[in-house]
Amino acid sequence: MQGGRAKPSAGNVERSFGFDELLGEILKEGLFWAALGRPSEVMPFLRGKLLSNGIGVDRMRREYLEYLLDDLERFYKRVSWSNEIDERHWKALKSFHRDIVSVISSERA
Repeated sequence: MQGGRAKPSAGNVERSFGFDELLGEILKEGLFWAALGRPSEVMPFLRGKLLSNGIGVDRMRREYLEYLLDDLERFYKRVSWSNEIDERHWKALKSFHRDIVSVISSERA
């Protein structure tokens, strides 16, 4: 194809929109809401997007994803009790991000 780009596949479109980056921003938003005393603010959105809206994961991956989201919600509650965000919270958030992306992208591959 001269002078242009090939039509992107569905997987390329998701990557071009930056699923990893978007998820990271949503997780950060949740952390800030937790520090403000509203730890469950982003959880319904995350659960809806990751579990209900067609991300095709098999039963085992879905169960693990549900476990991760439950653990994330407990993490946000712990953050809300501390009333501050420190380095250990950022490290934990990066770990959640990595684990969720791993579950989702292993199904896409």
